[in-house]
Amino acid sequence: MQRAAITIDERDVGVQPWCSSDEVAARVETVQATVGEGTAVDAVATGMPVSVVDLTANCGHWPDFAAALAREPVSGAMTAMPMPMRLGAVRFGALDLYRISPGHPNGSMMSAGLHIADIITAHLVSPGSGSAEQAGEWLRRPLTSASIHQAAGMMIAQRGLGPADAYATLRSYAVHQDISLAEVAERVLRRRIRFGRDAR
Repeated sequence: MQRAAITIDERDVGVQPWCSSDEVAARVETVQATVGEGTAVDAVATGMPVSVVDLTANCGHWPDFAAALAREPVSGAMTAMPMPMRLGAVRFGALDLYRISPGHPNGSMMSAGLHIADIITAHLVSPGSGSAEQAGEWLRRPLTSASIHQAAGMMIAQRGLGPADAYATLRSYAVHQDISLAEVAERVLRRRIRFGRDAR
């Protein structure tokens, strides 16, 4: 494991980056958040580890994820370890582990990854860490998803969309314009993008 990232799964908006070890991991996490596909998305949905042995060639299971990654300077392999815990609207989604070269994760990497995911989850919910109160404070670090929620709220209030449709509209626009979901949200908040009332 040479890189790592943590994503959280938020109701309606889906998997969002929480922290990344470096720029390469951050790029992959941004792609997952924008297109709504990838290892972390599937790991959260299934509760099972999900791997990609080559980020440049083996992502065909997720066509939008593969297409977006092809435009990014990323390579290697990754595995998403689910972290099945819920705090209010946040389901603490997945730990993504990266190798700098393509290949299948070995047994020691899988074991270590699951152990690390368990440690993170246990830290958030253990009495010694302040339980849910301290975990909530931990989760209040700056997140790009804050602007996404605000943009969706504007669309709900001004355009009469339901929450799921608002987030889907933002994500669809991001994919078609080849920009991140967070960037779309910022443009909405700055009134640089306006969606019609019939936007879905």
